[in-house]
Amino acid sequence: MMRFTARAAGRRHVLALGPCLTSGALFGALALAGCAPLVIAAENVGTWGWRPDRAVSHVDTAYTSGGQRISVERFAPGAAGGRHPAVLVLHSSGGVRGPSGALVRRWADALARHGYVAYVVHYFDRTGDTRTDDAREDAAFPAWTAALEDAVTFARHDAAVDPARVGAFGVSLGGYMAIALGANDARVGRLVVLSGGFFGSLADRVRRLPPTLLLHGSDDDVVPLAEAERVARALDRLRVPHALIVYPGQGHGLDASLRPDGIARAVAFLDAPADSLADAAEAVTGRAP
Repeated sequence: MMRFTARAAGRRHVLALGPCLTSGALFGALALAGCAPLVIAAENVGTWGWRPDRAVSHVDTAYTSGGQRISVERFAPGAAGGRHPAVLVLHSSGGVRGPSGALVRRWADALARHGYVAYVVHYFDRTGDTRTDDAREDAAFPAWTAALEDAVTFARHDAAVDPARVGAFGVSLGGYMAIALGANDARVGRLVVLSGGFFGSLADRVRRLPPTLLLHGSDDDVVPLAEAERVARALDRLRVPHALIVYPGQGHGLDASLRPDGIARAVAFLDAPADSLADAAEAVTGRAP
């Protein structure tokens, strides 16, 4: 069973949940300048097991931030026309190579299959890093946040994106970055944070955050559950609709068997109508048949 804690505009919900395997849709964005076939991913992932989903359109593109070229991999629904919500998909401290890169691209493919334009943003390009540690992250996150704010602008110019519906989905360090972005950029409408938390210098001074879904393993020994609970308390203080899903026995991230559940809950939360955000937390509480 799964412990679920949600707060919405002064209300608190605590429920025990089984796995939820539903379907839905998410967020997307960008200004396509010089797109090319998706080759960055193939070069970086190597033999780590990710292959592009044939139902998804993949292209490489880039934008400039702080004088640096920031690479972007764009994942979009293969056949659907019109405008779609957008989501920035933010990688962990392992960067976009190897298993870290394979994992973040799997999340992006899944979001695109659910109707989102998903952007894997190489935000380390702003500082020239390829992988990092805690000390480096605390020093560099303001520059990375600026790169992601520029990514929001980039995304909002994509003709296939609804510019009013841009969100972020972050994994591990990417979850920390999603929160930093949401605290700084009011154009970001919702967040999904998997195994993330607050940067120390941000925790006590955050004044705004968008509606947020927190997904966390109870046995995470990299980013302890207390970090997600700290974010939930800040969201409660700010009276922002949010939900915390705790996966019993899970460590850092989600096992492959639970990733469909994570996507289903993310989609349900991000798809909730803007005029019913007070109830958005309850959108992720459905049981499997």
